[in-house]
Amino acid sequence: MEHGTDKPPQPPSPTAVAIAYDNHGSRWGTNTPENADTLIAQERAAGTPIDEWNTVDRDGQPLRVVRIPDSDWLDTIFVFTTEARPAVTA
Repeated sequence: MEHGTDKPPQPPSPTAVAIAYDNHGSRWGTNTPENADTLIAQERAAGTPIDEWNTVDRDGQPLRVVRIPDSDWLDTIFVFTTEARPAVTA
């Protein structure tokens, strides 16, 4: 790198992810925020009562937490590491 002509390489931007947990806190896996949003929208359209919170982690990073209850099995709880969105009110 010549002095003053090239910028040092920048670390890659963190990839947005939606992490899925059950209501016992067990991690089920990850998903894209877009796929998780699609599932959430489908559940809302079916009349499922969705709980949603916007919060921040210890470093101040916005987090979106969405709980989809399931009376037949375990709830699905998505934690989004993307920018928080306003809560949807019904």
